[in-house]
Amino acid sequence: MFRYRMLRPLFSYYASIFLLALFVSGCSTHYVYPTAPLEYQLAKPDNTPLAQYLQQLPELETHNGIYPLHDGLDAFTSRLLMIDSASVSIDLQYYLYHDDETGKLLTLHLYNAAERGVRVRLLVDDMTTKGRDLGILNLAAHPNISIRIFNPADDRTFRNIAFLNNFSRLNHRMHNKSLTIDNLVSVVGGRNIGDEYYSANHNVEFGDFDVLMVGKVVQQVSEQFDLYWNSSQVRPIEQLFVRTSNQPAADEIQQYFRDYHQSVLDHPYLLRLAQSQFLYQMLNHQLNWFWSDAELIYDMPNKLNQLDEPILLDDLNLFFQKTNDEMVMLSPYFVPTEKGADALIAAVKQGKKVTIITNSLAATDVLAVHAGYIHYRERLVKGGVIIYEMKAHPANDKTKAKKSTLAGSSRSSLHAKMIAIDKQHLFVGSFNFDPRSAWLNTEMGVIIENPELTQLIVESIDNSISKWAYLLEYKDEQLQWLDIQNQTYYQQEPEASWWQRFSAKSLSLLPIESQL
Repeated sequence: MFRYRMLRPLFSYYASIFLLALFVSGCSTHYVYPTAPLEYQLAKPDNTPLAQYLQQLPELETHNGIYPLHDGLDAFTSRLLMIDSASVSIDLQYYLYHDDETGKLLTLHLYNAAERGVRVRLLVDDMTTKGRDLGILNLAAHPNISIRIFNPADDRTFRNIAFLNNFSRLNHRMHNKSLTIDNLVSVVGGRNIGDEYYSANHNVEFGDFDVLMVGKVVQQVSEQFDLYWNSSQVRPIEQLFVRTSNQPAADEIQQYFRDYHQSVLDHPYLLRLAQSQFLYQMLNHQLNWFWSDAELIYDMPNKLNQLDEPILLDDLNLFFQKTNDEMVMLSPYFVPTEKGADALIAAVKQGKKVTIITNSLAATDVLAVHAGYIHYRERLVKGGVIIYEMKAHPANDKTKAKKSTLAGSSRSSLHAKMIAIDKQHLFVGSFNFDPRSAWLNTEMGVIIENPELTQLIVESIDNSISKWAYLLEYKDEQLQWLDIQNQTYYQQEPEASWWQRFSAKSLSLLPIESQL
């Protein structure tokens, strides 16, 4: 999601942006693009290995199959295996699609699928496409690959100026995340495409969560994708970036991917993927599906212009009303607003147990959001809401330390977005509990009705939370952080530097909550 990620220096930075916005707003223009051709999902095959595998699952007659993807290696391995199994179509929809190792590997597999005749549709938000238009255009030159950009900036060169020039429009981003193969199987959850989501980053590893799904819910994901693909908020890359005469020919692009494929054959990350538990279970026909009722919920593409229409938050409010005893919420970016904080405290007063798990200051990758969150946490703790903040460097765990060395990650950060109610109902998706997810960005997720899966997740959290997080308590007339493992209390944000604390406190004084 769009965040202010750096402080330099705090007040002069925001003041200069405001003045520049005033300067450029007088010459604001918006180019009207031609209507893109309408395209829709292709019919699912019935005679491919994937289709035949699913035909052997009698439970699909009445339920959806759900497979949880906790581990980053499993999450990426499942994506590559799905893409390699595609026979008809691949539809991808992501907020972030980085040009790093995992991004390049995924693109390689997409290109190979297109080479064998599979139709590939890639829909990405414009937030991280800066400077990559030519590469995206080269990929889209393949006759079986189409790439469209959600809510693109008109000026492809001076993107920051374009953002300020059209702030009200470009502040609206597509945060949805999905991958669907042959209209038979989908992945939905919190992960974008980037090394930090798949245990491949040298600096940080995101703790995230996806679900692999088969059954009727996949059709809902495909319908959602078509709705976005054909919306007026989306433009083909060819309409945004003009092809030049010196662009590489098809055989040159083909050779590039051949060379890249050869260069990564012995890459350590690929060797780690080969040890994925998901790969082992798949090859040995041991995937343990959770058979469930499931419903996809999502915002409309033009959400910003239709706030009087039902949105995903309305569906989540109905979901929250199912709570009789207990709610556990994982949200890396947590800014509940006054109304949300009142509702959580009211639930506690009604005898319900409410647990929030979010990032600590040291673990967050978005300082401004943490600044918005600190307005509410003391009040919530006093009101009986249980809050855990994830550690940036989990307590001494030799197994984790060894794994991190292999993965190259030295810091952890929560990125999963999940809500469990009464150990029976589960929501997994892209939605953060903050104003941006509620009102500005488009979001999607799936509601899963499976007590067995939900209870396993909640019990896993209960069994590991003392190792990975601090418990917030109001003690001695102040908010304190308890390291449960060693029973140590901290009177200020643990693991965070003085600069992080100063920056968060300074940002908390700015009236920017609606943008968080």
